[in-house]
Amino acid sequence: MTQQLRACLYARYSTDKQSEASVDDQFRLCKRLAEQHGFIVAKRFSDPAISGGTSKRPEYQKMLNAARRREFDVIVAEDTSRLWRLLAEQAPRLAELADLGIFVVTHDLDTRMESSAVLGAVTGAMSEQYRKEIARRTRRGLEGRARKGKSAGGRAYGYRIVHTAISDTEIVKEVAVDPAQAEIVVRIFEMYADGISTRAIAGILNAEGVPSPSTTLKRKERRKSKWVASALWGNPKRGLGILHNELYVGRQIWNRFKWVRSAVDSSKRRAVQNPESEWVVNEREDLRIVPQPLWNRVRQRQQAQSHAIGYRVKEGLADARRENGGRRPRYLLSGLLQCPECGGGYIIASHGNYVCSTHKNGGEAACSNGTRFKRLDAEKALLAGLQERMLGDDTVEYVREAVVKLVQEQGNTKPNTANRRRMLEAEIANLTDAIASGGLQASPAIAARLQKSEAALVDLQKVAEPPGVRKVERLLPSVVEEQRAFVGELAETLAEVDVDQARSTLKGMYGPVRARQEGEEVLLEIKHGGLEAAVLCAAGASTDANVVAGEGLEPPTRGL
Repeated sequence: MTQQLRACLYARYSTDKQSEASVDDQFRLCKRLAEQHGFIVAKRFSDPAISGGTSKRPEYQKMLNAARRREFDVIVAEDTSRLWRLLAEQAPRLAELADLGIFVVTHDLDTRMESSAVLGAVTGAMSEQYRKEIARRTRRGLEGRARKGKSAGGRAYGYRIVHTAISDTEIVKEVAVDPAQAEIVVRIFEMYADGISTRAIAGILNAEGVPSPSTTLKRKERRKSKWVASALWGNPKRGLGILHNELYVGRQIWNRFKWVRSAVDSSKRRAVQNPESEWVVNEREDLRIVPQPLWNRVRQRQQAQSHAIGYRVKEGLADARRENGGRRPRYLLSGLLQCPECGGGYIIASHGNYVCSTHKNGGEAACSNGTRFKRLDAEKALLAGLQERMLGDDTVEYVREAVVKLVQEQGNTKPNTANRRRMLEAEIANLTDAIASGGLQASPAIAARLQKSEAALVDLQKVAEPPGVRKVERLLPSVVEEQRAFVGELAETLAEVDVDQARSTLKGMYGPVRARQEGEEVLLEIKHGGLEAAVLCAAGASTDANVVAGEGLEPPTRGL
């Protein structure tokens, strides 16, 4: 009697405008399809309101991790577009699933069939092209609205949506001035024209409790109710920010720039400026909020500010070239430190001090964390904490136990002994590289150390004994000794490599580092298990929580 295959059902729809019942409908069809093939439904995963053009879908990733643990034998979906709308993701995943011995069955694809390779490529290309076609048609419709002088999407602060019924069955949405918000816009322009900085303006509005643009747009971001300087200044080239928005003087512009999505991951995109000849411009005096004289006063002050700042930047770069032969590198902890209250990043303020960016740009009302500490003190303290943790017996023991467990689990799931041997050798090589170099491979001293590790691996490959846990146990003591030698030279090693590379390495080990104040001391908090997880991932472990130590925070140092 043939053993029944365990099935995993997967459902997905693209936007939050679609009905949530779509998932239930898809599951019903998937269950019917599974029953037709005699599968037993073992698991279900769904990603509502997420595009199939990206692999960054939480439930999709959980499903892949479950597949790697052999928790089911076949993935069932309504059609391949539910799983993928991007060939760059579909092709490697189908290959990986085939290596795992897991099938994919949908209404348009069955990888158990010999023709599935060709059919999968065709259906994948069609799904990806359909996604692009939807985007093209949407943009065509928006251009038609823009050329008729109507709103083509997006809403600026100071305006509201008005619903106008043109018939019993048709309602048109149009943009109109919001009187209450319009007063705030005019006030912002007046304060800036009178010489008040954008940071000071944001602080004044926050102190008075004036609702910010994010409160009306219902964005799910960390800054939900406070003004910050960036909302006022924005981006002059793209016409973003309250002080640069030409809609306030009745000039409606569409197609000023376009978003170009990544060919590998559609969730990533970048803005590209379009030639001015391609802009669609409409003069809408009914949408004017700011009088022309006031707009001109703001432009004059902006030009004066840009000229002064540009001169200082030019002189600073010239000094840097004379002193260092090139542009100054960014700081070691840039983008790494995080405010525990608002989640914002720390930035360099005056005299080399770190301060919360939200507090600096939005004032006390935006974020009450006014903690300041020296950049050099923070760098020294964090490196000292890293050295202490990497040398700790608990870290070494945790990594040893986790790798042994990983080898045992993956060794038991591989039916072929030769494959198990190759997998084990690759894992040991990655582990040696990760612990011995800490991810830094630009130092000559580390390169020499890695050569010793490679020589040890060559000797390991010559051993006739079947691969297993005992080989890991034999290799780990030498790796630990190399780790201790590396840690002793950590500060010098980081100084030898590029700052961007060193910062990337620290971020991989620690993740975000929260800085909070207790009395007169500043504590740097890191995610517990971050270093161990980074080492294990380099060794080929799953990124699931079961290979990561606790999720708490632990302070590496005190007394900054």
